[in-house]
Amino acid sequence: MKSIEIQTDNKEIIEAFKKLAEAFNVKFTEKEDLTKAPNPSPSNDPYFENPGVLKGIKRGIEDSKAGRVVKLTREEREKLLGL
Repeated sequence: MKSIEIQTDNKEIIEAFKKLAEAFNVKFTEKEDLTKAPNPSPSNDPYFENPGVLKGIKRGIEDSKAGRVVKLTREEREKLLGL
């Protein structure tokens, strides 16, 4: 079995795809946009309900976009982790 994921905010496109799937007797499921959900975790993991966790994640994304990152080689990571 194969699946296709379609991402759009255009309701007309969504309805057209739903009609097409129904016409071909194809099963489909709709998923909520997790970026707008109070808990961005697909499994509703309570870890992501903590505002401090979300703040840290957003700060990390901003740091990465701004180039404030340190890249480690595999050997450096293993040494830091004691592996």
